Amino acid sequence: MPLFNGAFIENKPIPFPDRTGTKAYSNLFYWAHLEAGDTAEFPLHPHEGFEIMTFIFKGSLEHYDTASKEYTPLNAGGVQVIQAGSGVQHSERIIKGSELFQIWFDPDFFQTLEQDATYRDYQADEFASVKKDGVERLSYLRYKGPINFQTPGIEIEKLKFDSGEYSEKVDQECTYSYYLLDGELKINDELLEKDGFLVLSEIEQVNFSVDNRAELFVIKSPSKVDYKNPTPQKQRWPGHHNPE
Repeated sequence: MPLFNGAFIENKPIPFPDRTGTKAYSNLFYWAHLEAGDTAEFPLHPHEGFEIMTFIFKGSLEHYDTASKEYTPLNAGGVQVIQAGSGVQHSERIIKGSELFQIWFDPDFFQTLEQDATYRDYQADEFASVKKDGVERLSYLRYKGPINFQTPGIEIEKLKFDSGEYSEKVDQECTYSYYLLDGELKINDELLEKDGFLVLSEIEQVNFSVDNRAELFVIKSPSKVDYKNPTPQKQRWPGHHNPE
């Protein structure tokens, strides 16, 4: 979907929940992939309650919010985390040639509304990747890691595969959300091409088949949470990235 007269192109594997039946799942609420064909800015706008993470794959962005009261740059490989709490306003200037994810998590919306908003950037050198048996694994988010996060039970990583066949055991009580950033592969015999998205749950093992190469972004989240997801109300999340 083009935005700002084509300056940005967005693909939304998890579109914004609405009254027509589109729903979030687990504690994943919204997920957008953005590519910037030109530099443009999302003007100052409010958020509350959600934990919002932005992953920069190429290029950079500049961020301003009413908590930090200054513009700060974040370059490729970095991650921005906004814990919106009782409310914060921010704006983003995304630089031409950039590619990024923005993902909203629900850490228990109605509880976090009682907390102060926080903001932090994590730079690329805070994340380490390890290559073993044809797979390079970069862990963004785990129980122990550089990112201080609120949303329970989530893990996030990026995998780069050489050609070959791979398999790994997974947790049957969790949901696995896969977005293919580059290349082509099969996941449990289902073909995924660039910008493809797949969600799996209630499985014991996942199998990957790669003919050439593939770069895969993975979020592990609990299939069930013990709190209620917020009901869409326009005043709760007014228009970030034009979601409605």
